Amino acid sequence: MNDLQQKTVSVLQNIAARIRQTPLPGSLAAELERLAESVNERCVVAVVGQVNAGKSSFINALLGEDLAKVGATETTATINYFRYGATPTVICHWRGGDPEKKDREFLDSLQGNDIETLRRADGIDRIEFQLPNNLLRSITLVDTPGTNAAVEEHQKRAAEYLRLAGRLRARHHEETQKLASEADAVIYLAGAVAKVSERDCLEEFARASGGQARSLNAIGVLAKVDLDPALLGRRHELAAKIAGQLKESLNTALPVSAGLRRACDQLGEAGLQRAIAALRGIPPKRLDLLLENEELFRDFDFDDCPLTTAERQSLADGMPWMVFVTLARSAAQTERTPAQVKVELDELAGFAALWDVLERHFFGRSHFLRCHRLANDARVVLNTIKFTHLPQRRARGREETAQRERFLRFVQQAGGEVAVAAELTEFVNQHLRPDQAVELEAVHAELEEQLDDLRSELIEHNLDFEALRRLEDEVACFSSAELDELRALFGLYGLELKKRLEPTGMDARTVRARQLGWKRIALESARGGARNLVAERALARYGLILDELRR
Repeated sequence: MNDLQQKTVSVLQNIAARIRQTPLPGSLAAELERLAESVNERCVVAVVGQVNAGKSSFINALLGEDLAKVGATETTATINYFRYGATPTVICHWRGGDPEKKDREFLDSLQGNDIETLRRADGIDRIEFQLPNNLLRSITLVDTPGTNAAVEEHQKRAAEYLRLAGRLRARHHEETQKLASEADAVIYLAGAVAKVSERDCLEEFARASGGQARSLNAIGVLAKVDLDPALLGRRHELAAKIAGQLKESLNTALPVSAGLRRACDQLGEAGLQRAIAALRGIPPKRLDLLLENEELFRDFDFDDCPLTTAERQSLADGMPWMVFVTLARSAAQTERTPAQVKVELDELAGFAALWDVLERHFFGRSHFLRCHRLANDARVVLNTIKFTHLPQRRARGREETAQRERFLRFVQQAGGEVAVAAELTEFVNQHLRPDQAVELEAVHAELEEQLDDLRSELIEHNLDFEALRRLEDEVACFSSAELDELRALFGLYGLELKKRLEPTGMDARTVRARQLGWKRIALESARGGARNLVAERALARYGLILDELRR
């Protein structure tokens, strides 16, 4: 574990241990201990979107394997977890039962809308795919059933069918929302939109996220830009506008074509070169006409077309029609080499840019994201103490105060032996302690302070991460000495002071001098530019270090 993870574990364990010293329920401490144990788990990245937004196709393209089931119409969905494993394995986690290894035949049996499929799906909690996929070494990927998931009623109207369909629909929606709120990072997919307009795209993202997205851990993806040439042409413009308008909800927004990505993967370099050669053999005007209509391309022969219908069908088979059209139009550009066509198709697919964002914004700070979420979960526990247990303890304290006063008055009025009266008085004071509410309030304040310190450090760490990212994007703006200083300062080599200050030294006077130096650079740099923003962050980080050195 890195320094940040170790501190998170320490704070959560300390809070749990302190709670166990109080009369509060042990379940509160147990929850915090569970959070501490999960600090080092792989981060969970959930893919969320409305039904038919293209989640399964997107996951297949992301993993580079056809694993998630894809259908032209909605099918009975399960929650699918993709985890790293040395050997490909499929495990079905039954609701209320033991996990079982399953095969492809079982997975195929989960697709459909007949009553037997509904019964089977109703008993499943999740399907787990264990795969030797490098992406899954650092994260667990989750394919959700989708928001507003529904199971088609078909033509059957039996009571059991309707009951099962309704229960699955409700559970799918609830579980998707729960996963989105608990995942360390969430990819929200917007599928096909009614019109190629900013408004329609914004509405699609709003439906996908249900208003729950947070810019800290959410990225928006326009998932089907290959369906409409107008959308493909405006994809970057629309994505930039969406990212700007939803900056409080999304870290960024990007356009992708999962279909084009998988088509290129499946063709491979040799297959793409064969497709390029075949398509360039068709006269350009004839090819333009053929690509206007799928039936025309597949089923009709033309004297000026050297490819038969069977040959043309084999070119397009396995691809959605508009994906093939996009690929074919690029491949047919004779002024481009096959390597240049591949570069253009990769850019159109958008997965290289998506990978870059995922690496820098999510995977690169996956441990931070998990610690941040766990700190928020710990806050929920402390809020339970504050808003449930403390009010109950205060009410009980008032009752115990009145009870103690009655008992002590009775002892005083009863007279009798002085020693017995003193013993009774001591007994009453020991067992009726109305001051416990005050003691618990003090404990709660102490624990809140510990957690707030951790949360503040996590926020500062995130700001350092963003400064590091900007630094690497704009290395030309900084000298070699500045890069060495800033990379260490922002925690690239470790979070403890010794590693942060290794290029400059631990002396407080030196730290103050460097702080003033970066303040001057911030003032002299163009406002909002990389040098200005990084300098301002260096100024803030040196300030935090000075505070720590003075303690």
